Amino acid sequence: MDARTQTSFIAALLCFALAASVLLRTHRQRDRWLFGILATNTGLWYVSTFVLGVVGRVPFWERFNLICGVLLPLAAVRFFSVYAPGETGRTRFLKRASVVAAVVLLGAMLTPFYDHAVVVGGLLLYATVFLSLALGYLYKLGFETDSRVEGARLRYIALVGGFGGLFTLIEYLPYVGLDIPPVGTILILVFLYALSQSITHYRLFDLYELAGRLGVLTALAFVLALILWLMRLVSGEQLFLHVVVSAFVVLILFDPVRTKVQEWISQVFFHERFELERTILALRRSIAHILDVDELGRVLIDGLDASPRFTQGALYLLGPDARVFKLKNHFGPKPTERVEMAPARPLLDRLSKIGTSVLENAERELEERRLVGDDREAETAHDIAVTMRALQASVCLGLRGESGELYGFIALRDDRLRDAFSREEVQLLAGLANQVAVTIENSQVYQQMKEKDRLAALGEMAAGLAHEIRNPLGSIKASAQYLTETSAPPEDGGEFLDIIVDEVDRLNRVVSSFLDYARPAHSDPEPIHVNAAVELTLQFLRPECDSVDVTLHVEMAQDLPRVRIDIEHLRQVLINLVQNAVQAMTGGGDIFVETRNQDSFRLGGGARRWVQISVRDTGPGIAPGLLANLFVPFVTTKQQGTGLGLAISQRIISEAGGRIDVRSREGFGTTLVILLPAEGDATLDTFEAEEIVDPAPEQTGSPAHLEPVEP
Repeated sequence: MDARTQTSFIAALLCFALAASVLLRTHRQRDRWLFGILATNTGLWYVSTFVLGVVGRVPFWERFNLICGVLLPLAAVRFFSVYAPGETGRTRFLKRASVVAAVVLLGAMLTPFYDHAVVVGGLLLYATVFLSLALGYLYKLGFETDSRVEGARLRYIALVGGFGGLFTLIEYLPYVGLDIPPVGTILILVFLYALSQSITHYRLFDLYELAGRLGVLTALAFVLALILWLMRLVSGEQLFLHVVVSAFVVLILFDPVRTKVQEWISQVFFHERFELERTILALRRSIAHILDVDELGRVLIDGLDASPRFTQGALYLLGPDARVFKLKNHFGPKPTERVEMAPARPLLDRLSKIGTSVLENAERELEERRLVGDDREAETAHDIAVTMRALQASVCLGLRGESGELYGFIALRDDRLRDAFSREEVQLLAGLANQVAVTIENSQVYQQMKEKDRLAALGEMAAGLAHEIRNPLGSIKASAQYLTETSAPPEDGGEFLDIIVDEVDRLNRVVSSFLDYARPAHSDPEPIHVNAAVELTLQFLRPECDSVDVTLHVEMAQDLPRVRIDIEHLRQVLINLVQNAVQAMTGGGDIFVETRNQDSFRLGGGARRWVQISVRDTGPGIAPGLLANLFVPFVTTKQQGTGLGLAISQRIISEAGGRIDVRSREGFGTTLVILLPAEGDATLDTFEAEEIVDPAPEQTGSPAHLEPVEP
């Protein structure tokens, strides 16, 4: 008994088992009956092939085998046509033409010329044409259906059936005299099993997993068979060592083969879901380290807008009064700006409990509840559907915190299809929503930490503020008492009045600076050109510098990237630094202002770009004891200074993601350097762990050139 005969017997048993497994299920739908007929027909074909291999060429069994071969494509056409939505002219023609061709061939089988080359060739042509037409039509329907889920399922069935049909045609080749190994038999069984699962499982996730596993097992089985065949071809006999070596090779190849095969299957069968997975994975990585809600909304909506799976989307966040959800960002047609709590309560409750709501599910639930007379649940489903239609959303995703609080929700829609998102895709989107909720919680914690730091700084400032206010008050009180206690106004009373005015002005400056530092910053950051801001600021400061014999030297790089900061805040910082330098040089001197690029290396690899603005003076420098507390409020070397200017400047630059560094030596001047991240790069959250790499200094000998900062 040769290999084909043995394989045919095993294949027949498995075909009958597949038919029984589908027909014995409780829901005997038409597609399952037709699959049972197809699998039974295939089993009978292999039974006749087995009998012919055992008893030899007997006319009855040869005719029976050919008749099964004729009925097999006919059963396949009927099975695949059942998935067409209604009877169309194309399906009617396909069915009638296949029946006519089958009748002609069956008539030829009853004649003495049943094994003639013309009859056998016609059988092969008949099987090829009608299997190709049926599968091609089914695959096309997968793109024309209104349901994305049903379309993906139809394409899956068509492709699986296509592979099965291809190997079925290989099994017809012995009819035309080509004796090949029974490879097609094995693969037909694999794809018959895949078809049986496709009609009993409607979840795309199940079909995706099944296709991946079958693909991997099939590929590895053929690798094993190929290795054994090659070893036997070389050695001339089959040894136990050959089996061991083959097994080791399969084990080594298992992981890479599984990865490649599953990736290929996902791209072919589930291309849209594969792309959606990649989009969501990229978004989750992008928002993982974001701490600003505004940036979170921009990155999230831009990422969803870039995906072809969505035509419309919106992000709603809970307002400060906790009574309304406000539109934060959106793409596509603009949706409603506000979602009030009361009318949207059923939808919000569902999002708080289960995290997701799908419009098609709500409409289906409404119909089911009405049929069973559950008016209360039907009303809830109706309210949810109405709210989602008002939001123009196919699916809503709740942004839930660990405590169950609903921070907001994401509304998405694909208006090209009816049920645009499968259950598995909704779960993928729910995972993204969970990541967004975590990011919102982290941003709240971060803002709370910043507020605590600000309050702690205000506490430290209280003592300094009391000291700064007490001294002017003492002078004002003494001067006023002197003027009021004398019977006649003193000749030098004007001097005391001047003291009172000066000290009041000083108090006003202290209180104003304190309020600037204490109140939260309100900025409008946008990408700006640093050189333009520096040039505009120095034009304003140049007359002041000339009046006190201070010369400004400017050197600006021309290839600077943009930085994201409020331009007025940056000008405020530059004015503060330059004026500090001017006031430090009482006898005149030079101030050097320079802009340049800075690069750093990330710990994980890759480069990060920074923009450096340096301000250097030729003044007396700063004492080492004062240098460490330079940015602490009320620490100053100026008699009339408040010590808040540098503290405010450091806070402005920090909020833009940068920092201010200072380097000074007594008698050699002071250098202050502003470092700002280039637009589109990360913030300065890991700056301490990075190494700043400065380009090689130009050999110009210019005193305006500064050394790189050593953080």
